Amino acid sequence: MALSGGSSRAITQIAVLEVFIEHQIPVDYMVGCSSGALVAVAYANNKIDELKESMHGLTLQRLVGMWSLTSQKGGLFELGETEVVLERLVNGLTFETSYPKLGFTAADVNSGELVTISWGKVVTAVKASLAVPGLFPPVVWGNKLLVDGGLVNIVPTQPVREMGADIVIGVNVSGSRFIYEKKLPYWRFYRMLLKYMGISYITKTQVTLVRRVLDLILNPTTRKPKNPGIIKIMTKALDHSMEVSDKWTDADMACDYMITPKVKQWKKTELESNNLEVIYQEGRRAALEAVPHILKLIENYKQRSKIHA
Repeated sequence: MALSGGSSRAITQIAVLEVFIEHQIPVDYMVGCSSGALVAVAYANNKIDELKESMHGLTLQRLVGMWSLTSQKGGLFELGETEVVLERLVNGLTFETSYPKLGFTAADVNSGELVTISWGKVVTAVKASLAVPGLFPPVVWGNKLLVDGGLVNIVPTQPVREMGADIVIGVNVSGSRFIYEKKLPYWRFYRMLLKYMGISYITKTQVTLVRRVLDLILNPTTRKPKNPGIIKIMTKALDHSMEVSDKWTDADMACDYMITPKVKQWKKTELESNNLEVIYQEGRRAALEAVPHILKLIENYKQRSKIHA
């Protein structure tokens, strides 16, 4: 299973997984992006109910209140109390012992590469997948500087297939293909920033030039990843978004079956209990609709396996 990002809409994915459990649909591999990474951890550690309860108790004010201002470069906030919730969900879970096998997607903000983390500390891996550029500081992972995987692909269908899955089911609760699509407010803000800097319109060449100038000014002799300033992070992130937008095809989210609950009309930050309950129920509806198709996929796979045995 490939679980997309989607902030508060992640409760939809909880509903989908509950339906899978009820219908005894096995999941051998699970890759989560951003908020989908939290759901994947909760599922693997039998804490879906705990995560669902935590989400039902949230409001936007409460969520932001859980964060704390950071002294690090590259972001405005630390996860704060949210990290405590994450550690409670992980509670000793390791990549080596988890079932299903877990992966979390992040993007290297320097190269734009999509990275699937399936080793090391689970808490650190999830933090990398949650690190929305500009909001939270990037996470240093080896020689990479990692941010939210939704920067380049919001539904990690290819990573879960690369992990070894024969049947790939996606759950897409995001309103976009990646977090910084040109139609979103981030682009309007960025155009305003460039205009303030004396650039009247935005092109890929201009963004790349700005990024390279900032590289020279802010970090001229980098040999290993360091958290640069927030403007530099946003510049790099938007640069990669432009490249992804130019190259994007539907094959980037191809899978055997995509579950797409109708929840895009709700904003990611709409956390009121009534909205969350409606979103949750839509997840159940979409999952129940998908069950016959997925059971058929499993049956077909078993038949093919017998023929080739």
